Amino acid sequence: MTIDQENFYWLFSSSAQTISAFVAFLVTGCALVLNSMQNLEMKDDTYEEINHQLKLKYYHHLMILMIVTGLAIITSLIMVYLNGIDCCQKIWLFPLTIILNLALIILGVLFVLSIINPSKYKIAAKEIIKDDKIKESSTEVDTITFMTEFIKLEKDVRDKLQNKQLYVPFGNTPKMVYSFRQMAESLNKNQLISHNDFLELLKINKYRNLVFHGHLDKVNSDLLTKVINAIKIIDKIE
Repeated sequence: MTIDQENFYWLFSSSAQTISAFVAFLVTGCALVLNSMQNLEMKDDTYEEINHQLKLKYYHHLMILMIVTGLAIITSLIMVYLNGIDCCQKIWLFPLTIILNLALIILGVLFVLSIINPSKYKIAAKEIIKDDKIKESSTEVDTITFMTEFIKLEKDVRDKLQNKQLYVPFGNTPKMVYSFRQMAESLNKNQLISHNDFLELLKINKYRNLVFHGHLDKVNSDLLTKVINAIKIIDKIE
């Protein structure tokens, strides 16, 4: 049984168009998701590190997807061009084109699943913590203890700013709502802490965000030590 030339032409010309439309929908959906992530980050800066991790992952997925898309479209168009030509290359190009088309569909579906995964923030937070060098310590403490000490640190920083009448505006509104990062920036800007202490506060805040969104039961004991030392530094501010 043979497939006539018209069927070949229809198959590969339509596949190139279908692939283009499929990827266009994926890119549009990804743009909407990224915009939603950006809006979420503007409302809650605790998502900053996690969003950055997710954006890098999405970029790598899209890069692979675009490469496979380009190859699938090129091979499909070549098959259309070779349709009316008696060419031996069609023997191996035909299965290659089919494989690329199928691979693109599978990769596209996996990409969509990764975007809509309700646990994506939790997974990303755990990945960042796992990859960080601070996990080299062998001792751990429960997250309740860590979060309790962090709340003390946050309160101390807020009290120092209020006592010195140093307020960091929240956007363009007059509301007295401050993120920990904004409060740390205010302390540094007004030279109440050193630049190294400022960086340490940012690092603590980063791990607090990751611990919170990662829903961890245990955290590295070094993190608790950093928080306690930071409280001592803030208490020394006159």
